[in-house]
Amino acid sequence: MTKQDSVLTGVVEELGKASRGEDTVEVGYLIDALDHRGYGPALAVLPLIELTPVGGVPGFPTLLALTLAIITVRLLLGYEHFWAPQWLRRRRLESGRIIKSVAWLKPISLWMDSRLHERLMRFAGPTGRRAACIVILCLLLAVPPLELVPFATSAPMIIIAIFGLGLLYGDGLLMLLGFVGATIAIAVGLGSLVTAGGLVS
Repeated sequence: MTKQDSVLTGVVEELGKASRGEDTVEVGYLIDALDHRGYGPALAVLPLIELTPVGGVPGFPTLLALTLAIITVRLLLGYEHFWAPQWLRRRRLESGRIIKSVAWLKPISLWMDSRLHERLMRFAGPTGRRAACIVILCLLLAVPPLELVPFATSAPMIIIAIFGLGLLYGDGLLMLLGFVGATIAIAVGLGSLVTAGGLVS
């Protein structure tokens, strides 16, 4: 596999390198490791980390959602580089958990690199990107309350990762799948609220 063909795998390996050498690693250091690779890799890989062992750490899904929200807003506003407040950058995570997560993601990234590619580019263009950003922000708002339900935060993170992969590979089909998945998730969420409201009354 050439360097050009290992787009996602290269991002995963970059996170692994950034996590080695210390017992803990600052969130800001991980953000900086992704900054030069652009928004697509960050929105593809960071949500997938929630599905790994580190995603089970209490408070991590909400911390991740906040980080992704800041990145998404900057993408929506057209900024070239990432940014995060110092209090968020200084938050520390166990390096061992990040390294284990990277090892878990590596086979998945290799599989994706071998199969995903540019297609239906009109859906991955500027308009599709802006629409995806708005949907992603709506999904991220649901993460903190969902953290009270085991594994519930995985659903919005998977949809966000689909959008990120679509942006990373210029894959309009994945972008369409992201919009479909978000629509289903919102419909299910609204249905649950209506059901809960009926039970209360």
